[in-house]
Amino acid sequence: MASDGATPSARERILAVAGALFADGGFDAVSVADIASAGGISTGLIYYHFKDKQTLYETVVRESIHLFEGVAVEALSADSAPEVRLREFIAAYMRLLEGHEALMRLLIRSISDPRGPAPRHVLMRSSAIVDRVQAVIEEGVATGAFRSLDAHMAATALFALINTLMTARVLDAPLGQRAGGDIEQQAAFMTDLFLGGIQSCS
Repeated sequence: MASDGATPSARERILAVAGALFADGGFDAVSVADIASAGGISTGLIYYHFKDKQTLYETVVRESIHLFEGVAVEALSADSAPEVRLREFIAAYMRLLEGHEALMRLLIRSISDPRGPAPRHVLMRSSAIVDRVQAVIEEGVATGAFRSLDAHMAATALFALINTLMTARVLDAPLGQRAGGDIEQQAAFMTDLFLGGIQSCS
């Protein structure tokens, strides 16, 4: 979350430390004092930037999902064929998740407890990403690149496919341990698998 090539600001440092702690312990298990101690900063500085722990947590989650959404927007809005955009989206999205495992764990935690303070925002922004994927698939159907199908269901399936594999990798689940190849190879495999199901046979 720090500015490129620049020393992180106090706010960015707080967000980074809080994100890592929330990802590992969840909202309830982490206190403002824990964040201050881990970051070598004062609780006063945290309260200067954030009203309370819930505001800090919601900010971490919001900025995390916006990071992922930004990658989706860039890839899916490119001036290229629908297939190319989907390929770039899958690769870029998986590379980002691979490089931000703590944030991925945080997002998983944020939606696993519907009583938590931030699941609605994550679900809304995830839905926005699915909508963008759907629009690209609809374009491919209209141009004949993809076969006629339910574009929303296809977009939802693609998003679920990516996130299931990345969740397994991030949580070090058995699926993640068995999956072959590096992240680029896995992205290419999933892309070929998905496009093989939706491309036109003509």
